[in-house]
Amino acid sequence: MEARRALVLIVDDDVRSARRLAQLLREDGYDVEIAYDGASAIARLARDPVPAALVTDLRLPNADGLAVSKFARTCRSDIPICVVTSYPNLASALDALDPKPMVFTKPLVYGDFSAALSRMMS
Repeated sequence: MEARRALVLIVDDDVRSARRLAQLLREDGYDVEIAYDGASAIARLARDPVPAALVTDLRLPNADGLAVSKFARTCRSDIPICVVTSYPNLASALDALDPKPMVFTKPLVYGDFSAALSRMMS
C-alpha cells in the first residue's frame, strides 16, 4: 500500500500563480488543493482531512490571508503556514500567530520556498 502524500492547500486569487505552484508541489510529491479566495479556503479547512500545510497570499477576496491562517490554526494548532505575498509590509499582522508563518515575497524563489516547506513539515 502506498503511503499517503502530504496535502498542501494553496490559497491565491492569482489563478496562474496558484496553478503553477500546485504543479511544482505535485512534482515534489505533495497532494495539492487550490482555493481562489479566503472564504473557499476556510470552507475547505473546515472539512477533513485537514491539510498538512497551508500556503496563502495575504490579499484575498472574501477573507484575507490572516483570517485564513487564524482559522487554519483553530483546525490544527501546529499547521505549517507559508505566506506568499507581493506585500511583505502587511506580514507584520501575522506576528500574533504562534508559531509564526514563514513569509515569502513574490515572485517566489521556488527552491527556497520548497526547502523551507519541507523543513516546516518534518
